[in-house]
Amino acid sequence: MFGKRLRGTDSPITRDTGFGIGAQVYVVDSLEDAASPFPDGPTGFVVRQGGSAWQGVSVIGGSARVWVVEFDTPQYTVDLEGPLKRVQLPEKYLRLAPPVDD
Repeated sequence: MFGKRLRGTDSPITRDTGFGIGAQVYVVDSLEDAASPFPDGPTGFVVRQGGSAWQGVSVIGGSARVWVVEFDTPQYTVDLEGPLKRVQLPEKYLRLAPPVDD
């Protein structure tokens, strides 16, 4: 599913990480990373690049790319902000969702 291009879109996916528009993702939960902004590991998909998404900036601790993620259901942050349906998140808090069998 996560190849050079997603079916049904004209959006290329970045080859180095697999992230790109249309990628299904989940946010790491607070058990995996205590600094995660969402404690319950919500799922969603990337709708567009945000911040420095195509600049490829490298910082200590990982990529500085930012993606706009639309959640499957509205979510609350650890600070109880929300409900949020769409947010910008650094790539370091995102993981590609496992492929779903057809």
